[in-house]
Amino acid sequence: MRKENKIMHLNGVFFCSRVSLAVLVWLLCAAFSLHAADLSVPEGGSTGLGPRPEVTVEVFREVRAGEDGVLAVVWLEMPSGYHAYANDMDGSGGKGSGVGLPTVVTVRGASSQVSAPAQAAAPVGTPGILYPPGREIMDPLSPGQRVQVYEGRAPVFVRLPQDHLDRDLTASVSLLLCSDRNCLPYRGGVGFRVDGATLGQLPRADDQPWTEQLRTARPGVQVASTRLGEDAATAGQPASTAAGSGTFPRVAPAADATPAKGTQDAQGAQEQGDRVTIPFGKGGRSVPLPGMPDAQAAANATEGAVSGSLPGTIHWNFAPRYQVPELEVSGLGKALLLGLLAGLLLNLMPCVLPVISLKLSGFVAVAGLGGDEARRAHFREHNLLFAAGIMAWFLLLAFILGGAGLAWGQLFQRPGVVMGLLMVVFGLGLSMFGLFTLPVLDLKAVGAGGSSRAQPFFTGLVATLLATPCSGPLLGGVLGWAFQQPPEIMAFVFTSVGMGMALPYLVLAARPGLVRHFPRPGAWTGTLEQLVGFFLMGTAVYLLTILPDAWLMPALVTLLAVAFAAWIWGRWGGLDASPRRRTVVRLTAPALVAVAVWLAFAPSAPPARWEPFEPATFRAMLGREPLIVDFTADWCPNCKLLEQTTLSSGAVSEWARRYGARLVRVDLTAESPEAQALLRSLGSSSIPVVALFPKGLLSASPVVLRDLFTTGQMEQALLEAFGKPKQEWTD
Repeated sequence: MRKENKIMHLNGVFFCSRVSLAVLVWLLCAAFSLHAADLSVPEGGSTGLGPRPEVTVEVFREVRAGEDGVLAVVWLEMPSGYHAYANDMDGSGGKGSGVGLPTVVTVRGASSQVSAPAQAAAPVGTPGILYPPGREIMDPLSPGQRVQVYEGRAPVFVRLPQDHLDRDLTASVSLLLCSDRNCLPYRGGVGFRVDGATLGQLPRADDQPWTEQLRTARPGVQVASTRLGEDAATAGQPASTAAGSGTFPRVAPAADATPAKGTQDAQGAQEQGDRVTIPFGKGGRSVPLPGMPDAQAAANATEGAVSGSLPGTIHWNFAPRYQVPELEVSGLGKALLLGLLAGLLLNLMPCVLPVISLKLSGFVAVAGLGGDEARRAHFREHNLLFAAGIMAWFLLLAFILGGAGLAWGQLFQRPGVVMGLLMVVFGLGLSMFGLFTLPVLDLKAVGAGGSSRAQPFFTGLVATLLATPCSGPLLGGVLGWAFQQPPEIMAFVFTSVGMGMALPYLVLAARPGLVRHFPRPGAWTGTLEQLVGFFLMGTAVYLLTILPDAWLMPALVTLLAVAFAAWIWGRWGGLDASPRRRTVVRLTAPALVAVAVWLAFAPSAPPARWEPFEPATFRAMLGREPLIVDFTADWCPNCKLLEQTTLSSGAVSEWARRYGARLVRVDLTAESPEAQALLRSLGSSSIPVVALFPKGLLSASPVVLRDLFTTGQMEQALLEAFGKPKQEWTD
């Protein structure tokens, strides 16, 4: 029976290995095939992977006052869960300062265009554009601000002039497509043609279900736009967008910074229409002119604002020139290929090296298990589970980052995440030093049983978590592209990065015979484990440095509690203890850490308004108003104890309010002859000391409390010094 179980176990391991390699081969084939497809996409084209509106055009005959005209309806169909800002975003006629970008439509012919706003009551034949009002909502990206948006299928009405008949036309659209967590600029268009011979056969506009929207449509908001070389006479006209390559409306550059139209700047950049040719590689390339869409937002923005979905930010419109453009991602195939390579290189990043050292110690432990066949089986299983931990965390990370709208590494902007990881890494380091043994994360205990299988899996999780602050080579471009894609595409790319990071361990799983190259464990492995412990403690120190200053002392207190709980666990919760004792210890130790975290990070009352002691100022205050004077120092533990108990911020602030007293703090941390003289005048040479100086002549006889005292004693002293309080106590 034992032999049969062993054979079944080995067959399961072989099956997992084959499945993992099959997934890797499939991912590589998909990446190569998709990359080949990407190469056929023309420059400036769309891969179709990101959310985008569907743009269509319908043409109708508009009859009014006996005159016929041509009305083109540009339909904008938004993807599910997305909206675009209306042309008049806040219903103010363009006078507001919304964060988003207005929807702008332009119809171009071979030699002319329709971009000017139409007047609602203008004759039918007068060309122009009318925008219906949008649905008013609270802007999810700018809390507290109401905006008008287009959702679902929205029309924009274009009255075409006669010279646009019998011509190839292009309806160009410029808008900002937003969900409740991110925004993507869209610029595109669709071609259409109006046959003048069949004008009378067009359906009438007044018979359509959207006739009411046409009646309520209004002229487009005048969006400030200037190009290189434009003068003030042409500035402020509605922004136009070339089909597939237009630019967003722009703020006019400073007058002294605007070169003449068609000239070159010092770097050889030449403006051509609404695009600029920049020398880049061979022959240069044509890119949209950069600029900011919202003049009011630009005026209010601070230097360094970036595009994104955060409230109060500006959506910039730059055309970056990357130093190595061949490594930039343009489609899913290239993203998968570069993601695999980026994940592989992530194993060499400094963030991951401490856990890689843990992994090596696990290999050494596996190398000492049983005979050759057992060693190979455990070696393969160990690597497969480690790779599974890596893949699991990458998929979880895609879900977390995609759902929260965060960027790679942005989790570490949250002190709570850093603090949690710090506690885990510190605990692992203590385990390496032999202070305690935590079965699931014990990186020394490798043998038969469930814990040995959980260990490499959780080690893979921790390794990937530690890798999150690092951005290795190629990773920036891959993730920059992935975060602009739908969640399923983003998860696919994260899977490729995880597969790349797990690739070395999958190779080892496929070649389990390599275990013979690892030395068998011996007395020297204890030294290796302690060395790994120092690596982990170094990582803990690094994590401490990225915590906010205000978190440093609470973090150190918490780590002390973690060490004490680990000692309790190792001292009384080992396998030699009774089941009841182990249960009590393993409940008590985490509870101790939880209480320490709560006490260390519990919200505190606003600090009391202590004024620093200045001899001249103190002399001027003396006798004019009641004074509460506290003598303290950073090196005085009893002083700090009083500040956390009797002299807490809430209590001191309330006493100052009730008695109308001013708070003066005399800091003796550094040598101060004036402060020492004041302390000696009160008959004291040690601290803590609190002196209560009444108003008037009694200020010459203050009430003094020395050493440790209770809140009741402080209350009694206040009554003795200041008399009945001026105000009642408030909660």
